[in-house]
Amino acid sequence: MIHILVNDDETMLEQGCTLDGLLRQLSMDQLERIAIAVNDTVIRRSDWACHQLNENDRVLVIAPIQGG
Repeated sequence: MIHILVNDDETMLEQGCTLDGLLRQLSMDQLERIAIAVNDTVIRRSDWACHQLNENDRVLVIAPIQGG
């Protein structure tokens, strides 16, 4: 198991987990409307399936908020 931070909340994942795996674990929907940064670097959507997460990575999931 590895420990990472997702939007400043500690999360435990299996070793070798990718960003796609993290999103499945978090039950994230509306994936077409989010952006992800790992350790302050934005990761292209096409790389989510192969981008492996490592111990102490900081993941920021950004989703637009509607308002008015």
